[in-house]
Amino acid sequence: MTDDATEGFSEFYEAWFDRVYNYAYHRTGSSVRADEVASDTFARVFSSWASFDPNKGDRRTWLFSIAFRAIADHFRSEKRRLWLSLGLLRRPAESDPGPAADLEAEQEHRELLAALAALSTQHREVVSLKFFGGMTNRAIAELTGLSEANVGIILFRSVRRMRGQFTAGEKHNG
Repeated sequence: MTDDATEGFSEFYEAWFDRVYNYAYHRTGSSVRADEVASDTFARVFSSWASFDPNKGDRRTWLFSIAFRAIADHFRSEKRRLWLSLGLLRRPAESDPGPAADLEAEQEHRELLAALAALSTQHREVVSLKFFGGMTNRAIAELTGLSEANVGIILFRSVRRMRGQFTAGEKHNG
């Protein structure tokens, strides 16, 4: 490929790698698998970068449709069932919070995983694309074939259900 054919790819890669990685991490539950999926996704994007037609859609939706397929291919290659395991991203702490805060964060992490696991596969997919992939409702609708209104309803119900599980957990633990 010439430099003209790859113009803009490096900026796109820098802008979107973290979101694709986060999406892949929360779909696979593994940083190693997320690295593999993100690498595969951007290799596919790079190979077809010059042939992308902006008249056919948004580049971000195109990117996540490739990531979506890369994850499906990954699970197929491992002969595993597609199961969405969402977790919290661990961000480096600005200061050492101490063991009590670490335990509290770990408990919240477990509760979030349990709340996410209680969602249907479709709802986990939509939540994953929205909160870990950073996609808009419209882009999620285009990718999944759902209506934009349906995506909004799924997100609303999923968040409400998860919030209810957290509230119930607090009452039980409190």
